[in-house]
Amino acid sequence: MATPREVQRQDICGIPVSLCVEFDCSTMNYGALRKQCVQHCAATDANLMSTLVPREAEIVTLITTETETFVLFPDDNSPNLFMARPSFSARHILGNSAIVHGWLYRDRRQRTHVALFDASRLGEVNVRGHSALDRHVAVHHLMYPLAADANIHYHWCGFEAQCMRPYHTFKLDFEVATIARLPSNLCEHMCDPTCTMLRVLPCLLVGDGDLRPPNIVAPRPRNRA
Repeated sequence: MATPREVQRQDICGIPVSLCVEFDCSTMNYGALRKQCVQHCAATDANLMSTLVPREAEIVTLITTETETFVLFPDDNSPNLFMARPSFSARHILGNSAIVHGWLYRDRRQRTHVALFDASRLGEVNVRGHSALDRHVAVHHLMYPLAADANIHYHWCGFEAQCMRPYHTFKLDFEVATIARLPSNLCEHMCDPTCTMLRVLPCLLVGDGDLRPPNIVAPRPRNRA
């Protein structure tokens, strides 16, 4: 029986192709979601760009040319470049020469989606050197008018403090697996820790629907006679 990840790959991937010489890997690679977790610190991390990760999701890159849309799985050592199936063609959305990144996942009704939240290239503009916020804003402007239940749609990112809210109260079409922090920069060789996606642990739960860190007050020292 196929796993959820195998099924969603079958839904989006057409014919496998060799990595063509016209594609420069350094312009399209994207950091993997690390297995290690970091603890959110409200004092230092509140304004970092983060997002919610759907369960069983994996990072996927869409590449558009003048004629085709390609699907790349950057965190995969096996042959990982495919022509996209017609239902996941993105040229009419992204235009030519776009390289965008997002989650490949299945929603609560078991439908496969690509939810885009980051970019390396939009049109003729290379945005890899831009901040995570600026990259996401560019994707937002391009993708926000699309229907939320389309095969390819926009995926919300926000400041990490916003992600710390009780996301079980959000009306989402997917089950949240974790919170992830966007790479702060997209350099050529994604080996720098700042180029990976970090899993973020929320603050401790101290009340019903309250994800604020607990207010711990140290006891006063006893007076010695």
